[in-house]
Amino acid sequence: LTAEDLENGITVKVTPAAEGEDTVVTAVVTDPQGNTSPEGKDNSTVDLVVGSLEITEINEDGVVKGQTTDVPVGSDVVLTFKDHTGSQINDPVTGKPVTVTTVVKPDGSYEAQLPEDLTSLTDQINVKADSFDNNGKPVSDNEDTKKPITEVTTNGNDSLIGTTGDDVLAGDTGGLKTNFVAGHNYNVSIVLDLSGSMLFAMDGTSNPQAGTSRLDMAKKGLKAFIQQMVDHDGVINLQLASFSSTNTGNNAGNQYNKSWVVGKGNLQEIFNYIDALQAGGGTRPDLGWKKAENWFDGSLTGLASGSVKANSSYENQTYFLTDGEPSPKGTGGTALAGTANETQKQSYDADFVGLTEKSKVFAVGVSSAVSSNTVSRYDNTAENGDKILNWSKDNHGDANAIADADKLIAYLIGGSENFIPADVGNDVVKGGAGDDILFGDAMNTDWITGLDPLQYPKYSGYSKLIAHLKANVTIGAEPTQQQIYDFVKDNYQKFVTADATDTETKGGNDIIYGGSGNDIIIAGAGDDRIYGGSGDDIISTGRGNDTIIYDVLNAADAMGGNGTDTWVDYAANDKIEFGADFFEGLLADKSNISEYIKVEDVNGKAVLKVDRDGAADATGGTTHDWADLLIIEGKTASELQDLINNQIIIG
Repeated sequence: LTAEDLENGITVKVTPAAEGEDTVVTAVVTDPQGNTSPEGKDNSTVDLVVGSLEITEINEDGVVKGQTTDVPVGSDVVLTFKDHTGSQINDPVTGKPVTVTTVVKPDGSYEAQLPEDLTSLTDQINVKADSFDNNGKPVSDNEDTKKPITEVTTNGNDSLIGTTGDDVLAGDTGGLKTNFVAGHNYNVSIVLDLSGSMLFAMDGTSNPQAGTSRLDMAKKGLKAFIQQMVDHDGVINLQLASFSSTNTGNNAGNQYNKSWVVGKGNLQEIFNYIDALQAGGGTRPDLGWKKAENWFDGSLTGLASGSVKANSSYENQTYFLTDGEPSPKGTGGTALAGTANETQKQSYDADFVGLTEKSKVFAVGVSSAVSSNTVSRYDNTAENGDKILNWSKDNHGDANAIADADKLIAYLIGGSENFIPADVGNDVVKGGAGDDILFGDAMNTDWITGLDPLQYPKYSGYSKLIAHLKANVTIGAEPTQQQIYDFVKDNYQKFVTADATDTETKGGNDIIYGGSGNDIIIAGAGDDRIYGGSGDDIISTGRGNDTIIYDVLNAADAMGGNGTDTWVDYAANDKIEFGADFFEGLLADKSNISEYIKVEDVNGKAVLKVDRDGAADATGGTTHDWADLLIIEGKTASELQDLINNQIIIG
């Protein structure tokens, strides 16, 4: 929102109800400190109370108008919608509630309009608000909202609002760079070589130690890759299509063909399917390519029970994994001994061209037993991931055959032999009441040990935390919100340290509101703005040019209603910003800033103190009424004079 928006408000369209039916709007107000509004009313006849809001009019154009009492100007009003059954209306892609955000105007009113895709609504939309008034007093007290919640959003630009309880909120899920674009939907086919040589070791040894075969490495890589799919903020339909040969005898590798809509709810089912894969037989990649091509065409023929169709409106991607040169073709799906020569490969070229017309194909060689030339021949993507048009044996991608398991998995997931963290968004995170733990970016879980590093590699993010809790705390069960909160709170310093020691982690330019309560705020990399709120907060700003902001929350308080915060990683490029009304008289004349702000060493730490009126005590003495606003760890008062002189912003 712009400054003009905050002054004048914005209009958001709401579809008028059908004749004879009501339209009711759900509105949640969030003030600049991150506090959310109290239980509201669904009609205009109820008297307003402190910290409340109501709907005053819904006109024939679908514009909703409302009025608030004791809600600060500029606060967010978030509208959510329910259908006639009382069920939340969710976005069909993200699965999250459809919301519209507007702001409170200077006169306390707000206006909004329903999104265009809800124009057919003729049902009620209920008003709900859980809030705090201008004095920080809760207007409603719902015990249900005091239970801890954990919300980790996508890697896009998101907005999170906590409850009145102790919450863990993270602006980004993290994870690894993939070939997926945020918000896009995909049909993904994994065409996997399950010929007999997949039972060999990566170095070609025919009797590898348990858990070290090429198939074992492929299974771990697929699990790590699919975990990234779960965290993607679009829809991914996944097919696992195997190939070997159909000779009689031990040719189990060609039997697998199943598809799913990837989600947290069926992740273990997919992992179980992968665990059960068996290898045996020759190398007939054309059998796998044909399975993928048929699936992209919308067919379920040959797929296992419970499979889902590919969606014709989604982007198609194929990941082709093989550990060897193609076999010479026999009759049907059988394979002859040896490896295909150039003439025989041209027969495979004819089989492959149909798939290239329907899908991007990312190829990777599992071990060095297959040449990079052969793997590249059956890849149709450029270095940037774009599809190469008019594929041929002389016009193809540049893929690798990789013998190192770690590099193999990195290449499968992101097209590079090194793990690269996913890009993250510019988020708004509002904790509200409670002792919250707020992350501007992804949780850096690289410090967690004890898990298989191939399945949970570097930059795995939130999924690694959950896997750790399932392995060590819940014995396989999904952890509760309370267990997640307790673990993060007990170990928050390790998250901070992990970020500080890895300059490759990604960060967005986030805005974080602590709200009331004693919060732990870990902003991460990027140029962040942090409003601690009324509690005694612990703040890590991370890398970037960051700003901690102090507004007046309570005019009668020596610190303006703010708590005494602790800044654990102040850097020379960071700033402190005070609201224009925080100090009396300092905005017009900053020459006497030392009468308002000073830094002293207290118990080995630098403490920034403020005197909001800049005056000595009322008795005529020379003693100021200094209040401890901010403890800055790892610094001395003498080291912070540049902060006082150059990096304090007033108004």
